Amino acid sequence: MISSVRLPALILWLTLVWALLWGDLGLASLLSGLGVALFVVLVARPTGVRGIQLTSFNPVWAVVFVVYFLVQLVKSSVEVAWEVITPGSNVNRAIISVPLHITTDGLTTVVGNAITLTPGTLTVDVRRTGPDRAPVLYVHALHFTDVASMRRDVLRLEHLAVRAFGTKEQRAELDRVVAEWPGSPTDAESDAGVSGGAR
Repeated sequence: MISSVRLPALILWLTLVWALLWGDLGLASLLSGLGVALFVVLVARPTGVRGIQLTSFNPVWAVVFVVYFLVQLVKSSVEVAWEVITPGSNVNRAIISVPLHITTDGLTTVVGNAITLTPGTLTVDVRRTGPDRAPVLYVHALHFTDVASMRRDVLRLEHLAVRAFGTKEQRAELDRVVAEWPGSPTDAESDAGVSGGAR
């Protein structure tokens, strides 16, 4: 998407999200959403969201991202509900470090919030070793199985988020990472990736 279209697309997207959250696509709802969208864009510029013209939006992949997120939301909700109503406990908690491959704050926020909004997982911390280095998320899992599967799930979410909202360069980089993703990490990586143990 060309730069001259990206900012209007972002404003349009925020306006539609506002109207859908209220469940009303009437004129008053759309106008109030437009006001909120303009306010968010103006406030976001001086608070570290640099170069908002670099924001991208792919509507097809945005739908894919939302559908994937909703499916995971339903699956996780069922698992947590089953855990509550059945006797005994299958809870196996752990905090896993998950390195991301994107450096932008906006996409990191999308991925981190999507993890937190899914029952059974919670982003508890985000750490960055340098301004141009990709951050590491620390994710609390209620039903921990292994580090590789957790990191693979987050990579899939990150890949879809970049497809929907990332730049062309970010999409190419994530495509390369996904293509090269190993079947499982080494034992050393697994040991280093878990902080807190299964219980």
